[in-house]
Amino acid sequence: MKQIFEDIKGHFSHYLALFFILAFGVGALVFFQRTPQMQIVSIFLTTSFYVLWGVVHHYLKGDLHIRVIIEYIAIALLGFLILWSIIIRT
Repeated sequence: MKQIFEDIKGHFSHYLALFFILAFGVGALVFFQRTPQMQIVSIFLTTSFYVLWGVVHHYLKGDLHIRVIIEYIAIALLGFLILWSIIIRT
């Protein structure tokens, strides 16, 4: 846990950007609550920026590897599919 706080403190601007990306995603979901198509577009954009953020973050830290990219894509895809299935069902 201590390592996580040190990483956030050391790369505060990176995590601030991630916070705004995710806040945009939540805000867009709420704003477009009556239009499921726009919610899906918002989720896609949020997950795309999340993957881009992860790649840039690890590149700047110097520990970017293909497995890191695959992990970010997998997490983004999982999040997209979960939210997409919730939106489609309603």
